[in-house]
Amino acid sequence: MKWISSAPFSSHVTGKMVIVAAAFALCPCFPIESSAQTVNLDAALTAALREANPPEARAPGNDPPSNSTAVSDDTKEKSKLKARPDDPPDPIQPLPDHALDQYLLEGQRKDSFDWENAFKQSMIFLGIQHAFRLATEEGTRADLKGPFFKDYFRALRSLRGWGDGDPFLVNYIGHPMMGSVTGFIQVHNDPKGVREEVSLKKSYWRSRLKAFGWSFAYSTQFELGLVGEAGIGNIGIRPYGKAKNPMAYVDIVVTPVVGTGWLVGEDMIDRYLIQRLENKIGNRNIQIVIRGLLNPTRSFANLIRGKWPWYRDNRF
Repeated sequence: MKWISSAPFSSHVTGKMVIVAAAFALCPCFPIESSAQTVNLDAALTAALREANPPEARAPGNDPPSNSTAVSDDTKEKSKLKARPDDPPDPIQPLPDHALDQYLLEGQRKDSFDWENAFKQSMIFLGIQHAFRLATEEGTRADLKGPFFKDYFRALRSLRGWGDGDPFLVNYIGHPMMGSVTGFIQVHNDPKGVREEVSLKKSYWRSRLKAFGWSFAYSTQFELGLVGEAGIGNIGIRPYGKAKNPMAYVDIVVTPVVGTGWLVGEDMIDRYLIQRLENKIGNRNIQIVIRGLLNPTRSFANLIRGKWPWYRDNRF
């Protein structure tokens, strides 16, 4: 374009003019996105001008002259025709708001089991348990050395019998509490089960049966999984105390079975004892202490999901 080179402007000014012209040309092509909807720049400008000068604010004498006969029959007929699918959108009309669609999707997610959070909370609990084992069990730290998979399969082959040499407090109190915590993890992530209170209704027992399944899967992995006791520390590969079989079936069975019974017991205590005490005791601090002491595994599961230990889904 020779005429540009012959223009009296310098190349610096010409470059600035080209940039400004390109900016004005591309400006309407970029929408502004908000959390609720996308607004076109032209539509936003038009709406702002209308708000600044509403029709009712105009003086009667300043209204522009109107001629009702100026509109022909052809124009009326054309206004009745529907816009073709390939016509560009009217910049004056706001674009559709899809915020309701987002809320509907969130509502659908709330009605289904939250697998992601349930898995995360289970992994947090697993990390806490392994950290405690490594801090308190010298044998677990000693058996971290050596070939991982070879020692892991040796530990699995040692599984037999019922007794594993652990005391009664560990096998029949600690492991059931572990099963109850993992059961509450499942309940807290089930929108239907978390609203259930202990009763004879099928819906309650169906939800607690799901909690038993989650607890069984977790406890089996904790005993026999690659990131369980057989893998981390190789429990069962060496004799433990007086036990002939340190890798036994007691924990695999007791943890989910008695643990689910512990969970149901806390449900009963919460409904028939804690709630009655709360109705008689108006002191909030005492209510908090009662909930924590009488529902310990529910309180621990609340902490894992980021809630206060005394939190309840069905009441304040």
